[in-house]
Amino acid sequence: MKKKLLLLLLFVCAFSLKLVHAQPTVYERTPGNLLLPSDVDMTKISVDAVMRVPAVDAKAKIYDFADLLTDAEESQIYIQLNEFTNNTGLDAVIVTTADLAGFAMSDYTYNFYDYNDFKDNGIAFVIYVSEDTRSIYMGNNGPRNSEVFTAYTDSRVASILKYVYQNHIQKNDYVGACESFIKLADGFYIKSFGTYHVTDGGDVVKTFPWVSIVIITVFVSFIIVVLVISKFQKHEKKVDTTLKKAIQTSSMIVKCEYDRPYMKKQQEESTSEESKEETDGDEPLSEKDINPKNEEEKELEDNS
Repeated sequence: MKKKLLLLLLFVCAFSLKLVHAQPTVYERTPGNLLLPSDVDMTKISVDAVMRVPAVDAKAKIYDFADLLTDAEESQIYIQLNEFTNNTGLDAVIVTTADLAGFAMSDYTYNFYDYNDFKDNGIAFVIYVSEDTRSIYMGNNGPRNSEVFTAYTDSRVASILKYVYQNHIQKNDYVGACESFIKLADGFYIKSFGTYHVTDGGDVVKTFPWVSIVIITVFVSFIIVVLVISKFQKHEKKVDTTLKKAIQTSSMIVKCEYDRPYMKKQQEESTSEESKEETDGDEPLSEKDINPKNEEEKELEDNS
């Protein structure tokens, strides 16, 4: 009996340890000591905004203010975040919260990253939960021309958030949400250039550019049709001109290449006949017509 009680007690202790939710360490900010990174421009920030952002240890990487994860789950996610940083050189931060401190989701995400001592280039993933709301947001931080913006374009960020929300957040699977976020972020970083999308299985694969192919095909087809029509019209015009030249308007005889010897002969015969007609039509001249004066003198001599 004692053994059974001892085993039951050990099981309860182990189960209780697994469900432990430890709050992240938060440091106190004061107007005199805002605990900001050294590269923050004090002239461009609001002291009130900074005071509302938790000051944390940047090395922790996972900040479960909303108590959505156990310590074991946090440790598991922490290992994955470290692996991501080692592979990419980018910082990665995950925050869960039930209080946005008066900020919009986007402002809370960027302020949390900017007002704590994280790397210059990195990404932040925030899960916001309340009684009737489940929201998520991803922010990429760094110079606009840096790799963090090349790898995580607006469309890629949207695809990550869509997959995570539909497959995990709606099911209250917060561990799965964090793990899928890290997996997809790593996948898009490796495939920084080109068009990729997230599959239903949560993999990053290349998108076949069907739309571009269709547009190019239609354009090329149009050019081909225009060229064919243009060539046909030129050929038709040439045939029409050749036909007009080949028709004798006087006789309506159509000439072709094979008719040339025959037409030459016909032309010679026609010329000969015309000359003959001109010759036959003239009456022979008499001596009277040639020399009428000699004819009159001959008649006078006869009368004498």
